[in-house]
Amino acid sequence: MATPAAQGGGIERAVSERDSKRIIRQWNREIEDELRREAAAHPDGFPWKAVAWAALWAAWLLLLVAFVAQIKQLR
Repeated sequence: MATPAAQGGGIERAVSERDSKRIIRQWNREIEDELRREAAAHPDGFPWKAVAWAALWAAWLLLLVAFVAQIKQLR
């Protein structure tokens, strides 16, 4: 038979799971609100964001190619 302390641990776990789900829902609402505010503030969109991500991707690709070339040179 389980002790009252062991039974209480199960209740605490269920409450914390419920609380974590509530917290996640609240975070999602806040993120969605922030995205809506940004979209309202910049109705033309964010073309520079796409350019920045493309530049970062190209830099990552160049670094990867340079790394592979360096590895092949060592062999």
